[in-house]
Amino acid sequence: MLQLRLSRRPLVGLFLMLAMSLQTAQAQSQKDKEGQKKQDETVRLETRLVTTDVIVKDKKGKYVTDLKAEDFSVFENGVAQKVEFFEPPLGAGGASPPKSADPAAPATQGATSHEPRANLISLVLDGATTDLGNFKQVREGTLKYIQERITDTDTVAVFGIANDLQLLQSFTHDKSKLIAAVEKAATLPASNKNTERGQVTEAIAGKNAELSSLGEINPSQAPSGSSAGAVAAAQGSAAQQAAIANRVLQQFKLLRSQLSVQQARPVLAALAAICASQRGISGKKTIVLFSQGFITSATLDWQAQSVIDLAHRANVAIYIIDSAGLRTSSPLSTSPVPDAPLTSVSGLANKEDRIRAVGGENVFDNVRHEGQNREYDILYRISGDTGGEFIKGANDLSKGLDRIDQEIRSRYTLAYYSADANFDGGYRKLKVEVRRPDLQVVSRSGFYANAADAVVSLSPDDKKLLAHLAEAEAHPVLPLFVELSPFRFKGETYIVPLSLEVPPSAVKFDHKGDKQIVQFDVVGVIRESPGKIIARLGGGFNIPLTAEQYESIQQNNIFFRQDMELPPGAYNIEIVFRDRQSGKIAAKKRELVLPALNSEFSMSGVALSRFVEPIKKTPGAPETADVFSQGGIRIRPSPSREFRATDNLVVLFELYNASVNAETGKPMVWVTLKLMKDDQAATKPMDYLLTETLATPSPHLTFAKYIKLAGLQAGKYVAIIEARDRVTQKLLTQQESFVIAP
Repeated sequence: MLQLRLSRRPLVGLFLMLAMSLQTAQAQSQKDKEGQKKQDETVRLETRLVTTDVIVKDKKGKYVTDLKAEDFSVFENGVAQKVEFFEPPLGAGGASPPKSADPAAPATQGATSHEPRANLISLVLDGATTDLGNFKQVREGTLKYIQERITDTDTVAVFGIANDLQLLQSFTHDKSKLIAAVEKAATLPASNKNTERGQVTEAIAGKNAELSSLGEINPSQAPSGSSAGAVAAAQGSAAQQAAIANRVLQQFKLLRSQLSVQQARPVLAALAAICASQRGISGKKTIVLFSQGFITSATLDWQAQSVIDLAHRANVAIYIIDSAGLRTSSPLSTSPVPDAPLTSVSGLANKEDRIRAVGGENVFDNVRHEGQNREYDILYRISGDTGGEFIKGANDLSKGLDRIDQEIRSRYTLAYYSADANFDGGYRKLKVEVRRPDLQVVSRSGFYANAADAVVSLSPDDKKLLAHLAEAEAHPVLPLFVELSPFRFKGETYIVPLSLEVPPSAVKFDHKGDKQIVQFDVVGVIRESPGKIIARLGGGFNIPLTAEQYESIQQNNIFFRQDMELPPGAYNIEIVFRDRQSGKIAAKKRELVLPALNSEFSMSGVALSRFVEPIKKTPGAPETADVFSQGGIRIRPSPSREFRATDNLVVLFELYNASVNAETGKPMVWVTLKLMKDDQAATKPMDYLLTETLATPSPHLTFAKYIKLAGLQAGKYVAIIEARDRVTQKLLTQQESFVIAP
């Protein structure tokens, strides 16, 4: 809050004081303007700074490490750029010194620096996808790499991923600590089922304590075998190493929320956090991820791109090693998809089974990967687009690590201020050439020119659609139904399923061969008041349907669901639906207020549905919590709130913090449900007693009942729900409107 403080001065010498004040103010104003101008210029330059690593090989595939700055040329979208910074491979001379606090100051290309350059390596062990049996080879390969490849000038950290990011060892030169951390990581796959997010908060507190107590390092306390130079470096960098590790955890906590969709892969937030924490740190920066891979839905595409964008801004190369080693063509035991994904899109499957998004993924995502190494797709993309590599098909993982280590120590670093200062999110092609003939240059092919502080990647097309949201909402050319249903989740968060329906008659199908193709885009964002984008929603869908599937979908609405995990607060949810075939667009904007969680008796959002189906369990797939699942069945919300007299109206909601009866030791909540039409009772009140508390994901009572609509006339109805805590007599009332179609 800006506060204005007014003071009264004596009138004696007023004119003299005024004249002196004006002169001082003018001088100070000029100084402030110059300082602000310099600061603005600094910000503009930092925003335009593009850094990229380059590897150069000769005809025989050997690394070339003796090139100078003047040997390189960089082109952005075909326009030559001036290389402002140059850093040769580790151990080679000819580096430009790091930029001073004033980024506008010119750098001298080719100036030699004899100070050791930082080499930060983050080893990330993905216990969320790696089978326990495969961790043996991960352990053996990593230990061999640490013992044989890590030098005194390398700074290495070890991270583990289960349900959360675990800091197993902060950045250090000490091999014994790194080895102990890798040994500790052997339990990650087993802990994947019970790790809670509170561990991240605890780890942050522990790192803060370490930072507050960290003093100078005595050479006698340095790891055995360390060189004098390494000890000196450790004396000046121990606090920085601890600070970087703490920053990783802080970034993960932030990004885990910003990249949050139910069942969003924690590995994506972990990679993003590690990259974001290393921005502004000079030197070579590398992440080595051990993972068996996973299927990504269209709704997670933007999260993967955010990881890549953050890696570009921090100039971090991400290398990935398949922790499964040699494998057959059979699917992963930890893969969250059925063995034959196309069976779920068969004519025998109902429309809900085909189109609903479960745990951030739906069957359409499986179809787009059918016949491919589906779990590899995201690994190739992240590693390739960040200048790293994906290595698979070897049981001796140390060989892959040796290969990565050679690349790390052979990378040049180039940086330039982009001649195009308009960082509008568009893609820019990047090309690096060398003057010396017969050499092969390996570097990333381009980047998205996003704002420096952007976490969410929006393409120019996304931005264009969202820019016309108000107009599309005011003048829709196709029906769009959107529903938000908040439920309490783990810790201090909510899970908010976003459900969307569009009538199939409103979109255009393209007939190709024996298939009907429907193509549509769902583009959405979550804005924190007063407007900051914290997450992207939706994705692109290209769905081929058989004649039987097409006939089935005509009887129902096209349905899309995506779950958002959010802390208490006020949000704006913006959704745009576009039918690609016809170009028709519809949009909705919804305000979402999630109150602070407390111990008061309260109710979740209410979902109305006419779709109920048994839950199909996939052997080997991890258990996932779904707020719309109850007693072995799952409902699909109906955002259109339109029903037929032949339907059963399913009502589902949760109740929290009901008081416990002293005699029974259980809560007692009396729920009354009645239907009203034209302010008149359409049914007799129906009463239910709830006493059984479910502990996960947050303690609650679940109401999941159905009402037969047979015999009711067509028209508009209101379902009135009353829930009374029989212990405290507190009453909650909720009204939900729906329509019975003729």
